[in-house]
Amino acid sequence: MTAAESYDSAFSRWLADAWARQPEVRSVRVEGAKVSYRAWNLDDTTKPGLLLSHGYIGHGGWWDHIAPHFLDQYRVVAPDLTGMGDSEWRPEYDRKQYAREFLAVARDAGLDRVVIASHSFSAISGLLATYLGPDLVERVVVIDALVFDVPQREVGMTAARRYPDIETTLARYKLMPPGRWPIPPVLDYVARGSCRATDDGAWTWKFDPEIMRVAIDNPLSASMHGMHLPVDYIYGEQSEIATEGVRNRFLAGMPDCGRMVGIPLSHHHVMIEQPVGLVAALKGVLAQPHPLSGSPSRTRP
Repeated sequence: MTAAESYDSAFSRWLADAWARQPEVRSVRVEGAKVSYRAWNLDDTTKPGLLLSHGYIGHGGWWDHIAPHFLDQYRVVAPDLTGMGDSEWRPEYDRKQYAREFLAVARDAGLDRVVIASHSFSAISGLLATYLGPDLVERVVVIDALVFDVPQREVGMTAARRYPDIETTLARYKLMPPGRWPIPPVLDYVARGSCRATDDGAWTWKFDPEIMRVAIDNPLSASMHGMHLPVDYIYGEQSEIATEGVRNRFLAGMPDCGRMVGIPLSHHHVMIEQPVGLVAALKGVLAQPHPLSGSPSRTRP
């Protein structure tokens, strides 16, 4: 066996071992809608909580190969935001609502001393939840996200698309932005968790098409500029989103940002291109307390 083959074999075992530790699936009603969430290790009440939140039109299963690597230190939950994954749809969506969903999931799971790690679209809600729940949330780690100066986007889809079978559906699954190095089995795994069969035998996506109409346009970024929050930032070094300018604006807007850690050979979707690097980066960041962790107040400037 060559060195490359040996590495591929070891990495395949790393993924398989993580996926073998399937989560318990729970749900909690939050302001009229069911929020589904994945949970690991909840019985060990001696451990603090880690909440992993997914990005735009994603689902909690994006974390299934990441979460098990933190069970020696944390109780872990990964919610589906309403309108996505297996959570219910709402008439309207709002990032403040998502922040309240994070807090409700953490409380329903019995977590305390919670860290929120929020990828991309969910980062603003993770930051807001940290501000709203200082008694519950100790710190937040933003992962490759645009928080300030969020541009308006064109509506991409307002009606559910349907396909004849799962193979056709999976073939249409695309990352946005696409990146260059998605790991095929990881991409296949998250794609399969993104679609569902309909009553008449067709296949479609799980997310509410209305997400594309309303959820992007409420960034809350202006009101969050200058908040004093215990936050760190992880990004892909080749990210199409977390560019140097975006990172500099984040540092200017979050004056108490602690560590800023880049993951080599990764674009925006770090858990799909460099999952080992993401685990290492998160473990490294969380190994040291943030100076504001445990502070009872989270303030605006």
